[in-house]
Amino acid sequence: METLTILYDNRALPPFLPDWGFSALIELKEESILFDTGAKPEVLKKNMETAGVDPSSIDKVFISHNHWDHVGGLPYVLSKNGSVEIYVPETDCFEIEKELPETAICVPVSAPTYISERTLSTGILPTGLEKPSEEHSLIVFTERGALLITGCSHPGIVEIAKKAVSLIGETLFLTVGGFHLYKSTDDEILEVCEELKNFTQFVAPCHCTGDRAISLFKENWGDRFIEAVAGLEIPLSEE
Repeated sequence: METLTILYDNRALPPFLPDWGFSALIELKEESILFDTGAKPEVLKKNMETAGVDPSSIDKVFISHNHWDHVGGLPYVLSKNGSVEIYVPETDCFEIEKELPETAICVPVSAPTYISERTLSTGILPTGLEKPSEEHSLIVFTERGALLITGCSHPGIVEIAKKAVSLIGETLFLTVGGFHLYKSTDDEILEVCEELKNFTQFVAPCHCTGDRAISLFKENWGDRFIEAVAGLEIPLSEE
């Protein structure tokens, strides 16, 4: 069974710990990819243990952007898996590389890039922030369709989904992660709700989406909405 498991989020299913940040594990037949690492090593450690995840089994780490709530758990992963490949936006590579052991491999990403046969970076998109200035997201090709995973969606979740669809030439099966709408008005959130329907079949907003936005998505999307919290496991295969 191929799965996506949310390991770190502001909300959690007991006995998983909630904390501000985001991390998800994609387990495919060929490999395991950790998307972001949350904020605190001890929380990531506890939630990995609860989920039965061995950090040494992770093949790749994908860092969406260099913010504390997405890279904070990286030291724990590296303490158990020092030779892992880490894919980061090109502009963040130097800063992250300074903290890595010599055995770890920091792979800078700029343009849309396949990091394996079934996983594709959207390439970096501008965030509108001074730091980090760019962010990338991950597309995973599954039996159920293409999955898009976002960290904080600083470039805009609609822009990221639009970019993903333009790259793969088909509508997404699921978009999951932080949509960064916690400071948005109801009207702005509802506009995003409607626009995203052009690009993805299901949504699972969490982390920096914000409680109000998550509530509006749930109401607006109905049975196409997935409640995303730490501890949630989403099947990606038909088995």
